[in-house]
Amino acid sequence: MPDTDIDEADPSVLALIKAATGIVSLSSMLAEIAQLEAVRSVGLPSGLFADVAAKVLAGWRARAALESRSHLREHSDELTLTLLAALVHCRTWEITDALVTVHAIEARVDRRVTKQPVAEFKRVQGKEK
Repeated sequence: MPDTDIDEADPSVLALIKAATGIVSLSSMLAEIAQLEAVRSVGLPSGLFADVAAKVLAGWRARAALESRSHLREHSDELTLTLLAALVHCRTWEITDALVTVHAIEARVDRRVTKQPVAEFKRVQGKEK
């Protein structure tokens, strides 16, 4: 059995990183922010997977996401760390994309909510003239 830090890792951190995005709400956004903080706290180098094909990286990410902690411990240190690093790297981008998408949706809704009453107000104001 490899002597990796996964044995000492807090299982809730790994579960937090693996967790999927829920329905868009304030609580899900706060959960996404907590996930982003967790993956960023790992401190992976920025160009770690620069020379790895996207399909290979996606395969490693999927494998790490599906395997349990006990299965990850059975691999060599190198494989375990590679799979976990791929998971953390990909989740960083996925979580960031989810937060940006939610922010864009929120901004669009805010514009609609603001424009609609203003347009109705203008329409009513024009009738009086």
